Amino acid sequence: MLRRWFLLGALLLLVPSVRPSAAPKQVRSGSATLFTGARLITDADKPPIEDSAFLVEGDKITKVGKRAAVQAPAGATRVDLTGKTVIPALVNAHGHVGFQKDVTFTKENYSRETIVNQLKQYAYYGVAAVLTTGTDVGDISYQIRDQPVPGAALLRTAGRGFAMPNAGPGAAAMRDAPYGVTTEEEARKDVQELAAKKPDFVKIWVDDRNGSVPKLAPNVYRAIIDEAHKHNIRVIAHEFYLADTLDLVEAGSTDFCIRFATLRWTTQWSRG
Repeated sequence: MLRRWFLLGALLLLVPSVRPSAAPKQVRSGSATLFTGARLITDADKPPIEDSAFLVEGDKITKVGKRAAVQAPAGATRVDLTGKTVIPALVNAHGHVGFQKDVTFTKENYSRETIVNQLKQYAYYGVAAVLTTGTDVGDISYQIRDQPVPGAALLRTAGRGFAMPNAGPGAAAMRDAPYGVTTEEEARKDVQELAAKKPDFVKIWVDDRNGSVPKLAPNVYRAIIDEAHKHNIRVIAHEFYLADTLDLVEAGSTDFCIRFATLRWTTQWSRG
C-alpha cells in the first residue's frame, strides 16, 4: 500500500560496500547520467544485479540492468560505482517530526525550521519519505508536503490524530496534539474539519498505556473510521491489545495497524 503512496522510483541511496574504494569517477559530457559497476538491489524478492548499470535522464531512472545491457545516449555523464552497493531509498512509514532539536524533545521545538532540518537529516541517511502520524498541529506539515524542500525527504501527514483527551501519544511533548474526543458527534465534526486539509491518513490511538489513560470507546472510533471513509481517507490505528485489533478490523480500520503487543515485556518507553 505504501508503495502506491510513496512513488520513489527515481530516488536511490548509495551505500559503501564492505570493500573500501576510491570516490566514484565521473566523465562529464551531457545531461543524462549512466552509473556503472555497482552491486544493485532493485527488489527484495530478486537477486542483486552484479556489475550493474542504470541510466538517469532528468529526474527519472530510465534503464536498469547489467552493464553490458544498458546503453547511454551520446554525451551522457558516466559515473563509476565499482565497489559500492546501491539500494532503493528507504521510507519511514511511522514518524513524528518537529519535536526533536539537538538533545531536547519538546513541543516548543515544533516549527518549520525543525521539521525541515529533520527531513534533511532523513534524506542524508537515505530515507526518501516520512509519514508523520497524528502529531502535526497547524498547517506547516501540509505546506511542506505540497511544496517539497530540495535536499529533504518528502513528507506525508495524518495531521492531527484522534484520542481521548490527553490520552494519545506517549511522549508528553506530543500528548495534546491530537483531537481529544469523547462522543461520536465530536469525532465526526473533527474528522470533517481535518478532511478539509486533505490529510494522507487519519490516525487514531486505541491504547490505555498499561491502564494509565482511557482508550477511545468502540462507538467513538467506529464513528471516526466511518466519517474518514466517507471522505475517502484511510485510517491508521495505534492499538495494543488483540481484542482491540480484531474489533478495529471489524470496524473497517484495515488500512494500516500499528501494534506494540510484542513489546509488552520490555521496560517502559514512549510509544508513539
